[in-house]
Amino acid sequence: WQDIDACVFMLTGVASRAPAGQDTVIPKLIELLPHLPYHTVGFKALLLRSAASRLILFTSGYLALNPEPCKQILRFLTTQHLPAIPALPQVPDPDVNKYCEALACDAMKMVMTAARKGIVQADGGTLWREVVSAVISLVADPRFNVDCRAQLVFGIGQVLSVLDNWSELEQMLDLFVSRMEEPLAPVLAQLPPEPLGARASKATRDGKAPLELKLYIAAVSSVYNMPPVADGVNRPDHHPVLAVVEKHFLTIEKVCIHHTHYDELMEQVCLAFSYILGFAREYAPTSPVFVPMMKLMARCCEQHPQPFYMGLIRSVIGFFAAAGSEQLDLILVDLTGLFVTPVAHHLGSGASTLPPPINAAAYEMLAEALRHWNLALLAIRSAQWLTNVFDATIEVVARLVEENQAVHERTVCAMLRFVRNILLWGDPETCKGDSAPEVVDLQKQAQALVAERPLPRGVALQRIIVTLARLMAAAAPNGASKGEVVPSTAEVLRTVLTGPFEYAAGAGLPAALRALPAPLGEALSEPDLQRLLQQLK
Repeated sequence: WQDIDACVFMLTGVASRAPAGQDTVIPKLIELLPHLPYHTVGFKALLLRSAASRLILFTSGYLALNPEPCKQILRFLTTQHLPAIPALPQVPDPDVNKYCEALACDAMKMVMTAARKGIVQADGGTLWREVVSAVISLVADPRFNVDCRAQLVFGIGQVLSVLDNWSELEQMLDLFVSRMEEPLAPVLAQLPPEPLGARASKATRDGKAPLELKLYIAAVSSVYNMPPVADGVNRPDHHPVLAVVEKHFLTIEKVCIHHTHYDELMEQVCLAFSYILGFAREYAPTSPVFVPMMKLMARCCEQHPQPFYMGLIRSVIGFFAAAGSEQLDLILVDLTGLFVTPVAHHLGSGASTLPPPINAAAYEMLAEALRHWNLALLAIRSAQWLTNVFDATIEVVARLVEENQAVHERTVCAMLRFVRNILLWGDPETCKGDSAPEVVDLQKQAQALVAERPLPRGVALQRIIVTLARLMAAAAPNGASKGEVVPSTAEVLRTVLTGPFEYAAGAGLPAALRALPAPLGEALSEPDLQRLLQQLK
């Protein structure tokens, strides 16, 4: 064991526990790190590099508070330490090389994250350009492992996110994304003129998306946790990240639409869009790229349906439902229908081939949309798809429990929340004290949808009562105290029995219970039925 390596290793053991900067030994060692005699061959080369990385990692908090040592370490990491890692010799145990590389990249990421505010201010605002440009070159180096490169992408995003000058941020992020687009050329050149959709097959040895695609999407979404614009500062007319997405959207679209069969890549894209839109929510609705992003996800979901697409739309609804824009409300309602209608159609046909997680995600998204009064009003009043989905849902929800409650429980509970939301909007008590014309209109529209509007399979109210009775009967053999089906059913029953539908529901439920197959239909006497009704209320 080298003496230098041993000393660094020993001090690293206490560095994370020592008060930052309150001793004289560790700061001196940090000062000496760039000047140590690093070996280039043998196992000892890996050990000393790893020890140096570990020390930097554990002292990132100290570096964030001390600009000069931080600058020296950043230059050491970007110009000496990390560039030397890929060239180190392979040792018999390959995990040692991987560990050395991962530790160095993690140290770089942590220093950039902890010291990001100091980095953008250092040297009159010039150091960050030097550091980010150097780290972009490291990310582009294919000798590094893809996970390590992703760590460096995160560090770049952290530095860019605290820039006050959004023009500089946009310029550097554009440069970064353009640099990460260069390795895509061979991948994109092999694509067919039109997407293969369901006929596409995975071409990589491990069955995962090409790493160039993952890094490209990571670069696009690397800046997402930007602080809000300070009060008194002129509000920029556009968001820098959305501007970069718009500029590179044709490439993003090609990456997505031709690789929908790589689930982990498309889940990454959905998360990236969610982060971007969530942190740019003040600008996203007016961005020219907002609607194309959503339409792209709809096309991808159509080719290879997965729950994370619905999860993205559910997040988008949560971001923008309260924005108070009629145009945006229309977009959100159309988006909801675009994703939930095929799922409801498959379920209603009785020959659904979609996995239960997709069904559940679609109805959870729908329940989220109907939770907002403005979207509920627009959908109930004007969207034909809602009428069809509501009709199909009433028909299918009990059948799913009768088929297999354990498999379909999440879907059934989400369906029941959807139905209950409509019932609640029809109840004046839901918005008690609010006599706004829109709220009154919503109550009337919801009541009409439930009790008056002719649906393809008949008026909804009595069918809902029959369905709830079937649900209680179907759930009983599966352990009524287990799971969420019985509590969810009880919530819908309570809602329908205490609102404007109380009379019709109170008259219809005993008949629905008596119509259940024997011996269930004969289990309750008339007094017992009346007592049950009172208990449910």
